[in-house]
Amino acid sequence: MSKIIAVSSQAIRKLNTPQLLKSGLYLTWSASILLLITTISGVQGQRQAIKTLGKDSTPSIVTAQQLKDAFAGMDANVANELLVPAGQNQDAVKGYEEGYQKATERLVAAAENITYGDKERKPIETMQLGLGNYIAKIQQARDFHQRGDTNSVLVAYRAAAEIMDKTLLPAADELDEANFAELKRSYSEEKFASGRSLFLIMISGVILIVVLVGFQVFLSQRMRRTLNPYLLAATAIAFIFLGYTTRAILSSADHLTLAKERAFDSMHTLRQARALSYSANADESRYLLDPTFASKHELAFMEKASRLAKLTDGLTLKTIVAAVKQNKDVKGFTGFLADELVNIPGDFFPGEQEAALASFSTWENYIAIDQQIRQLNQSGKLQEAIALCLGDKPGQSNWAIDQFKEANQKTFDINQAVFDKAIKQGDDDVTGFEITTPIAVSAIALLTLFGLLPRLKEYS
Repeated sequence: MSKIIAVSSQAIRKLNTPQLLKSGLYLTWSASILLLITTISGVQGQRQAIKTLGKDSTPSIVTAQQLKDAFAGMDANVANELLVPAGQNQDAVKGYEEGYQKATERLVAAAENITYGDKERKPIETMQLGLGNYIAKIQQARDFHQRGDTNSVLVAYRAAAEIMDKTLLPAADELDEANFAELKRSYSEEKFASGRSLFLIMISGVILIVVLVGFQVFLSQRMRRTLNPYLLAATAIAFIFLGYTTRAILSSADHLTLAKERAFDSMHTLRQARALSYSANADESRYLLDPTFASKHELAFMEKASRLAKLTDGLTLKTIVAAVKQNKDVKGFTGFLADELVNIPGDFFPGEQEAALASFSTWENYIAIDQQIRQLNQSGKLQEAIALCLGDKPGQSNWAIDQFKEANQKTFDINQAVFDKAIKQGDDDVTGFEITTPIAVSAIALLTLFGLLPRLKEYS
C-alpha cells in the first residue's frame, strides 16, 4: 500500500490544487459508492446462500427421507400384521395407520415447499398416485386376511410390495436427489461467489483508503498541514468498516460451511440410514410372510444391511469402537453408519461420538437377532421365528430396531441443533448491512467534503 500511496502522491503533485481537490472529492465519492455496491451485493449473496441451505433445499431433503421412513414403516407394519391371524397384532395396525398419516402430511409439506419446479413436482405426483394404489392393494390383502384366504393375501401383498419397491421408495429417492443435487450445486456456486464478493469488497475498500490516505499526504506536503481531522476520521471509518465487513462475511461463510459440510452432511447420512433400516425391517417380515420368495427378500435385506454397515478384514464392534475413540482411521468399515463414524475423527460435536457409536452398536444387535430369526425359520420353527420378529421385549427384533431408531435420532438431533444454530449465526453475521453500509459510506463522503471544503474555499 505504501508504494501505491507514493505513486499517487507523485501523480497529484503535477495537478493544480483546485483541480486536485475537486477530482479527489469525486474520486472519494466514487470509491465510496463502489464500496457500497460491492458490500450490499456481497451481503445479499451470502444471505441467499444461507436461505438456499437453510430454507429451500434442506427441508425438502429431510421431508423426502421422512417420506421413505413412513412408506417403509407402513410396509413393515402391514407385513407384521399379516404374519399372525387377523386382529392379533393391533400394534402393527396402529403403526400402519400412523405411518399412513405421516406419509400424507409429509406429501403435503413437500408440495408446499416446491422450489425447483418439475424436479420436485413429478416425484411428488408419483408418490401421491402410488400411495393411493398401494393403499388399495393393502386393503385387498387385509380383506383376504380376514377371510383366511392365504394365497389371495400373498397375491395382493406382492402387488402392494411391488408398488412400494418400484414406485414409492424410488420416487422419494428422486425427490431427495433432486434437492440434494441442487443444494450441492448452489452451495458450490455461492461459496465461490462469497469469495469473489469478499475480494471485490476488499479491493474497493483498499481503493477508498488509498485515496483518503493520499489526500492526507497531499495536504501535509503541499499545504503544510500535518493532519486533516475530517479526512482522518473518514479514513478511520473506512478502516473499521472494511475490517468489520471482512470479519462478518468470513464468519458467515464459516457458519455456512459448518452447517453444510459438517452438520447437514451428517444429517443426510443419518436419514438415509434410518430410511434404509425401515426398509430392511420390512424385508425381514416379508421373508417370513412369503416363503415362495423368501430368498429374494433375504437378499434384499442383506444388501440394505451392507449399505448401512459392512465389516471386512476381521473387524468387530469392539475394534471399531476402540479405533474411533482414539481418533484412528478404520479401514474395511463402509456404509452410512461408517460415514458418520469414521469420516470425522476427532471432530465430533458434543455427544455425537457416543450417539453414533450407540447407533452402530444397536444395529449390530438387530442384525444378530435377525440371524436368529432366519436360523429358527430354517429349522422349521416358523412360529418361534415370527414371535422373535414381532417381539418388542429386550432381545427381540422390534425392540432392537426401536433401539437403533432412538440412537439414530439422538445423533441426528445433535447435528440438527448445530445446523440450526450455524444457519442462524450465519444469517445474523450479515444482518443489518443494508443500514450500516449506507451510513458508513455517507459518513465517509460527508467527512471528506467537510475536510476539503475549507481548502476549496481558499482557492475560490
